[in-house]
Amino acid sequence: MYVYETCILFKFMIKPLHSNERIHISFETLRYFDWMSFSFLEKKVVAFDVRLNHHVTNIATNGRVVFGTVDLNEGKGYDPSTGIFTAPASGMYVFDWTTLTPRGKYAFTSLVVNGKIKSWNYCNDTISKAHQICSKMTVVKLKRGDKISIGVYSGPANMQSQFTSFSGYKL
Repeated sequence: MYVYETCILFKFMIKPLHSNERIHISFETLRYFDWMSFSFLEKKVVAFDVRLNHHVTNIATNGRVVFGTVDLNEGKGYDPSTGIFTAPASGMYVFDWTTLTPRGKYAFTSLVVNGKIKSWNYCNDTISKAHQICSKMTVVKLKRGDKISIGVYSGPANMQSQFTSFSGYKL
């Protein structure tokens, strides 16, 4: 049964059964055929990828990291002037952030959801005086309108520009 359904779907995607039936895929909307309801469904894509556009130094405890370079912002949830992502729809989201600290410096950052810390990233190597790169990924259940940002849970934090980034997407 599953093999047959998969073959039909694959065949349908390559050559529509009728000339007016098409499958449209874009970065903004994913349209797919649901075999259970035997109908087309659309899913709005929500995804962003941002990075620092300059080095930041001495961000204090409870400060927010503002990523000014936007490489992707499908769903328009990320605001580069505030550093806040606002969930345009409820659901499960995956967030990832990476920090690169200057030699001998550190950055203790966190994923902040509606003002509360949900996940932490400890980036510290003050002994060897080398650059330190740290990355963290977390999954969060959000409601529409929830506010997400990267904050500093213990300052001062120091981060290198294009190597420090923040991204997320809705599952």
